[in-house]
Amino acid sequence: MKYLDELLGKQESLAWRGNLHVPVSGIEFDSRKIKKNECYVSIKGFVKDGIVYAADAIRRGASAVVSVHPPPQEHHPVTWVQVKNDRRVLSQMASRFFDNPSQKLQVIGVTGTNGKTTTVGLIQALLNAAMAKTAAIGTLSMNFPGCSRKTHLTTPEAPELFAFMAEAVKAGCLNLVMEVSSASLSLMRVEDIGFAQAVFTSFSGDHLDFHQTMENYFEAKLSLFKKLGAEQWAIVNGDDPMGENIIKELNCRYVTFGFSPLADIRPLKYHFSLAGIKALLQTPRGKMEIQSRLLGRFNLLNIMAAVSSALASDTALEKISAGLSEFVPVKGRVNIAHAGEFLVVVDYAHTDDALENLLKAFREISPGKLILVFGAGGDRDKTKRPRMGRVAANLADWVILTSDNPRQEDPQAIISEIAAGFAADFRNFSCEVNRKTAIEKALDMATPGDVVLIAGKGHEDYQIFKERTVHFDDFEVVHAKMGKAHA
Repeated sequence: MKYLDELLGKQESLAWRGNLHVPVSGIEFDSRKIKKNECYVSIKGFVKDGIVYAADAIRRGASAVVSVHPPPQEHHPVTWVQVKNDRRVLSQMASRFFDNPSQKLQVIGVTGTNGKTTTVGLIQALLNAAMAKTAAIGTLSMNFPGCSRKTHLTTPEAPELFAFMAEAVKAGCLNLVMEVSSASLSLMRVEDIGFAQAVFTSFSGDHLDFHQTMENYFEAKLSLFKKLGAEQWAIVNGDDPMGENIIKELNCRYVTFGFSPLADIRPLKYHFSLAGIKALLQTPRGKMEIQSRLLGRFNLLNIMAAVSSALASDTALEKISAGLSEFVPVKGRVNIAHAGEFLVVVDYAHTDDALENLLKAFREISPGKLILVFGAGGDRDKTKRPRMGRVAANLADWVILTSDNPRQEDPQAIISEIAAGFAADFRNFSCEVNRKTAIEKALDMATPGDVVLIAGKGHEDYQIFKERTVHFDDFEVVHAKMGKAHA
């Protein structure tokens, strides 16, 4: 049993009412999940203030309330503690409640606009191949060998993070590799995690609905690297213009990767095809041949990021090579949904940079036409929509604009904002709000040797509209149309 005073630690409490040495059986910020004797940490959110749910938390059995708001003047049935920073305290308390599990793991954080999910999957596979049991947290799931569960955020909130870490430690995991979103850094979800490595994959425009400016967005990413001490490692994409800005701020060891001849880990030769990637890499430990089922130039960058991380973890070259050859592409990341006279690929690309990488990769490995189906998410960064349109018009042979989780926005208005990026004389496009119909039209257009790229949703199996969320899976639509059962 833990007690409130030990969980608060040396945190400066501005004021309190009641017994601080009260037993606490859990930490929760969602009043609906509160159980008897748990502590409710009231978070002042962007839309609602959690304080309005304090009474509900108490009714459900909370033993204490921690909040930025002062204790009520009237008699209260539970201990109430006022703190300066609610999100900071939530992370501290969650870490302490689960006995600081990040200190018992080598934690590798992967951040960047694109490439996080595949890079996390690759690093986990390489460390597991070296017989170092490794857990992972990211967009698709929280998992370790023998355990997997879905996540609702790229980087979950602190109580869920630390609970999973404790579970991973108990299961004998030695490492944890996780996607670290810019929002999680800004909102202090990972403030009490001791990172052994931080990996920078890429930087381009996204999430400005949250960060407001590109400077704020980059500073959030940079904060992960500023946490690293002399014995930790930074793994930096040397091809990305922002990589140098990260290196300037480092107080730790670092290694660079990329196609640049100046990168520490770089390809001496490489070949891309529809069968995958073959390359000869130069590394600080010598040359290594690699083979992977992953497709495209940008995935070689993801591979080099993972190789860099594995080498920093003292993984043997032969274990890395073996792990790469066995790695199965992550769901929704350049997945072949149909291979016949023409190819159908489903990918999560939902930024202009990711879309450009995807299209350029298939320009390099496919001689046929590229037919692109995509949209843009509603209630998200609007600045990238015309940029995505511009990229699509420049690199695809035909573009079909459609819906992608329109949320509270009008789908047709989103499509118009994407189309605003087209050159005035661009005519090789059509608009179809219904995503299922849009995909079917693209498949009907395809001729032998073509590639149909369905971008934006990847692994997602839903569509979010104003008043409802419905089941929708790009893969299922392709398989139904092409006469195959969903795999």
